[in-house]
Amino acid sequence: MSLLAGFAVFFAEIGMAIYNRVHAHQFGIYGAERVGKTTLSRQLQTRGEVPDIKKRTNGIQAPTRKMVKIDGDVRTIKSSDVGGQAVYWKQWEQDMRKRKVKYIIFMMDHRHLSGGMNLDNQLAWRYLVDVIMNPRWSNGKKKKDSDYPKAIGIWANKFDIWGKDIDFREEPNQHPIFEPFKMGIQQLNEIGIPCHKYVVSAKSDSEMVYRGITTMVDDY
Repeated sequence: MSLLAGFAVFFAEIGMAIYNRVHAHQFGIYGAERVGKTTLSRQLQTRGEVPDIKKRTNGIQAPTRKMVKIDGDVRTIKSSDVGGQAVYWKQWEQDMRKRKVKYIIFMMDHRHLSGGMNLDNQLAWRYLVDVIMNPRWSNGKKKKDSDYPKAIGIWANKFDIWGKDIDFREEPNQHPIFEPFKMGIQQLNEIGIPCHKYVVSAKSDSEMVYRGITTMVDDY
């Protein structure tokens, strides 16, 4: 490589590093109530052990910038904290449309593994998939290609809790916790939206969180 070419590569890398710091990737973080969305937002802001959060998020909060740094690489993202109660689900679409969200993290936990009749995660996922699949927004306006997300992460949160009680030796993304979401994943794949299954402990493991974010941005 010539000296001139070496300088070109060097300055290109500097330019990309500056771009990654300044340009904020728009993330939407959605899911049923008490799955850990607010905890994830706090983890992205503070990095470390997040205290227990007692107060539920009502409505939608103003979006904030978060800097994600891991292995020497820096990515800046922007996300809002949105309530997970069913009454606020329509605001997920508002958030997607207003901020032109490019990456979505659907947060869920292990409540559907208990053997009971709790369908919180499944109903929230079905609603989200239907909103994304619909070629029109709820106001009747036709979606453009740029209105669809680049990728969706299905994040199984609270692994530090449920991971201790379940004997599973395969790859984490093959865990039965993802089974109820397979149909929605397939539907999204069929319209060209990749889905990334991920296991995470948002409260206590910042590296898992940061690596999940950078994987979505870099791979999709």
